[in-house]
Amino acid sequence: MPLSRWSKRHEKTFGKKKEKWNGNFRLPPKPECYFTKVKGQCRWCGNMILNEDGSVNGRKSWHKECATQYMIIYHSREQRAQVFKRDSGVCNHCGISRGRWDVDHVKPLVEQKGVSEDNIDWSYYAMENLQTLCKKCHKAKSKSEVHLRSNVKDKRLKSRGIGRYNPKKIIGDTGRYNINKFIEDK
Repeated sequence: MPLSRWSKRHEKTFGKKKEKWNGNFRLPPKPECYFTKVKGQCRWCGNMILNEDGSVNGRKSWHKECATQYMIIYHSREQRAQVFKRDSGVCNHCGISRGRWDVDHVKPLVEQKGVSEDNIDWSYYAMENLQTLCKKCHKAKSKSEVHLRSNVKDKRLKSRGIGRYNPKKIIGDTGRYNINKFIEDK
């Protein structure tokens, strides 16, 4: 169940046409069923919402779990509230509970940059991929991920035939960032 309430800032899209995704990896495309015109159909998963007796509930448009998942992905206030509820503001790296903390993606979202709409890995946006880090640890982790952002840029330039592409900027044999390397370096 979402911790924050719906407000006027939430765009009303019920029954509108599906909009074309602009490629922003921080805000993934919404599913086809999000723009449904059918009452009683979940706007996230597309399944019908049923009452206890098995009949379709025509008054609801979301399952509780689906509404929470949607809010975590598209609304940072809800994301922070859910992570704080789970971690109580304790840094997952150093274990210190300070007043200031950040929500961090364990697998960085920048790895989803340039991925087509059909190939998006939704685990990058899930609650299991979010962690609490104090400002100091978050800064260190972000600094260690700079090679990822430059690698994505190099790949884009290579695809256009511009600039140099250096494959040695990727850590490891798999070509993915290793979070354990960050922890060992600390």
